[in-house]
Amino acid sequence: MRSFGADTRLPTLAVVLDIIRERGAVSRVELADATGLTQATMTHAVRKLTALGLVHEVGTAPANRGTPRRLIGIRADACYMVGVQLDQFAAVGVVVDLAGRVVVRHDMPGSGKRPIAEVVADLAGQVRSMLDEAAVPREKVLGLGLATYGPQDREAGVVITPHPTPEWLRYPLAETLAAATGLPVALENDATAAGLGVQTQGGSGSNFAVVFMSGGIGGGVILDGHPYRGVTSNGVELGHISVDALGEECPCGNRGCLDPIAGPRPVVERALENPALAARLGLGADTLTDFNLIGRAAREGNAEAAALIADSAQRLAIATVSLVNMFDVGRVVLAGHAFTESGPAYRDVLQVVLNRRVFMRHVHTVEVELAGDVAQATAVGGAAVVLRNLLESPNPELRTAVS
Repeated sequence: MRSFGADTRLPTLAVVLDIIRERGAVSRVELADATGLTQATMTHAVRKLTALGLVHEVGTAPANRGTPRRLIGIRADACYMVGVQLDQFAAVGVVVDLAGRVVVRHDMPGSGKRPIAEVVADLAGQVRSMLDEAAVPREKVLGLGLATYGPQDREAGVVITPHPTPEWLRYPLAETLAAATGLPVALENDATAAGLGVQTQGGSGSNFAVVFMSGGIGGGVILDGHPYRGVTSNGVELGHISVDALGEECPCGNRGCLDPIAGPRPVVERALENPALAARLGLGADTLTDFNLIGRAAREGNAEAAALIADSAQRLAIATVSLVNMFDVGRVVLAGHAFTESGPAYRDVLQVVLNRRVFMRHVHTVEVELAGDVAQATAVGGAAVVLRNLLESPNPELRTAVS
């Protein structure tokens, strides 16, 4: 367990809050045991969270001896966050309370290849509509977390890729959306946000990996309750792990990368090469819609569709073995719109392959599971990023934001 030091540095607060949220009601002693922090340090952390208005005492529990232990719980209505997951083919928006409960959800169109100004205007309108529907005091809304694909510069609030159109490259996305909504906007990698969303809603503990698949394939890792970020917050690029060292060169510079071999786009392209299959499945929309049609057909017993999904899953499993071996996690969570129809098939293939090939399989198991809502987890994580960024900042005005 990582140590945060006796001064209770602010990053500790996010971890402590996550544990309180997950357990519902917990004593300071239990929090100290769960984090490896001293009771004095934990008392300091709880005092800070209480002063911020985020937690409060909710009762007592008997102690082995002496005074009963005071239990700490979340003040669910202390604040609210907005989260949006956006890619080319799909988007989801949520308003989330401090307990991680989704108050409002809107499914939205993806960016497509529309002008960015139009996309931002649509997102801003959806955010306003969600907040009106949620009927929460605007002064309690901390901000908006936008989870989208990478690579990105989180600090500058821009994506650093010319996709889906060249206009997106270094466009001031966070700044423009903030101006359109009147809310602070935090940019986050979609796979990392998916992990934070799973964690926020009480799943998978504090150490696990995420396999994210929507328009493409991504990866994320949560270690000791914190997202692994690397140098630029663009780490764990699962889609660019090579699964064919002598394969075709990828635009990223590597060869035989997972995403262009096994992601939704190549699966759909292979299906379209079979006109009879494409006609039977009704393909011809966008990549994500077509991929989910293939997944549904596979689930309903279409052998050709099932073969396409199985081949993709096998290759994804190979890359996931490398991910698990690198970080030695005991759980892998699948999230993203592309798992809507075929999630169970991918889960089952990954479980079989990981059971056979993970380096530490004789020491511990690795469980593969689907996020509780594969399409929503990333948006919830986007919302969680807003609060986490505040708690991990030395900003002296933090108290006024949630009081």
